[in-house]
Amino acid sequence: MAALPQPAIPALDKPYGILITGVGGTGVVTIGALLGMAAHLEGKGGSVLDMAGLAQKGGSVYSHVRLAPAPDDIHAVRIAAGEARLVIGCDMIVAASDEAIAKMQSGFTRAVINSDVATTGGFTKDPDLQLPYAGMKDAIREACGGESVDFVDASGLATALMGDSIATNLFMLGYAYQKGLVP
Repeated sequence: MAALPQPAIPALDKPYGILITGVGGTGVVTIGALLGMAAHLEGKGGSVLDMAGLAQKGGSVYSHVRLAPAPDDIHAVRIAAGEARLVIGCDMIVAASDEAIAKMQSGFTRAVINSDVATTGGFTKDPDLQLPYAGMKDAIREACGGESVDFVDASGLATALMGDSIATNLFMLGYAYQKGLVP
């Protein structure tokens, strides 16, 4: 890993919205907190709004992260429709949800999405349940623009590298950073 090249970091000349999506209990809130603290340590503006609702374990979680040159440059914490510059989709199902898709804009949003689809509660009632995997990928591609999305087997790679899939979300942040998508 020492041979990894340093990425070209995007300029932070105006507020930059990052939406992190995933499943409760896997570290979505932690990723938002890491980004917020990194901004603080660099003397930049940073805000984090976690939308977890009743999803402490296993439900949908959205973390709205805003980074800016200075704290006073942040005028809204929640990312509005079409205003996510980056989506880190730690779970494909949540990343393809209506709420997440609404934050994306073709030609504006870049997305890195974990291509692994976690088992949902629906499998307890119907073990033959088929998730619309291709449809979810197509919806994300359409929302961001085809060339603006990277699908990566983050769960498999994180497990191979770290021995446990709990490292998946942090792997996703590192992937986005290495792609030059995190200011």
